[in-house]
Amino acid sequence: MKQWHCSIGGQQYGPVSEEDLRSWAVTGRIKPTDYVWSEGMTDWVPASTVEGLLPAGAAAPASGPPPVAGYGRPHRGGAILALGIIGIFPCFICGIIAWVLGNDDLRQMRAGIMDRSGDGMTQAGRICGIIGTIFGVLGFLWVLVAVGVGTARGLR
Repeated sequence: MKQWHCSIGGQQYGPVSEEDLRSWAVTGRIKPTDYVWSEGMTDWVPASTVEGLLPAGAAAPASGPPPVAGYGRPHRGGAILALGIIGIFPCFICGIIAWVLGNDDLRQMRAGIMDRSGDGMTQAGRICGIIGTIFGVLGFLWVLVAVGVGTARGLR
């Protein structure tokens, strides 16, 4: 199936499937004045010029909540970064949370569901979360070994 890229409100999304692009058009996320491009096209073109992309009467979006400024859901980059930093030293559980949330948010950003402007903070928080998780696991193993060695010495 054909993969598309689109520019909505100055933010690029894609690749997305043709089915998803049509769904975005039906919900009003893509407007006739937004630009789209697919492999084989020489240049970006307004969505209104792609035959069959926009439903009849596309100027009136389908019922339901309006899209958030054409960008999708707001990002959580700041929260993920804060959790990742806290996860490095005081609380490795926060690192695990940052790692999981970061992976999920980055997936949603790539799919065009979430605002991509927080990509850098989300990526940094995810990396801090990974580092914090590794430190936490190593610290836990160190404690287990220390307790084991201390117990073994006490048995002699």
